[in-house]
Amino acid sequence: MICSPFPEANQKFTAPPDMDPSQVSTAEAYVGSILGGNLDGHTVIVVAWKPTTEELEDLNNGGLVYLSVLGGGLPPHFVCTQFPMASYQPPK
Repeated sequence: MICSPFPEANQKFTAPPDMDPSQVSTAEAYVGSILGGNLDGHTVIVVAWKPTTEELEDLNNGGLVYLSVLGGGLPPHFVCTQFPMASYQPPK
């Protein structure tokens, strides 16, 4: 999958200090605060990934989506297809 820009993106994440920019791609992201609910006030960071044609075929055939995190640890996360859900905003 390709990390993809999206209209709500308001920040760019680049390689961390211990990595060379050639090792990871810059990721456009939305950074905001959750308003309301049991996560009120928490920061949310959203990035968008676009599957390739081959990956869409895999997914349509029941394939899985894998998430890799470099550097250890796994922060709370989830995967969805709609920005309002990803950013904890009411649907438009």
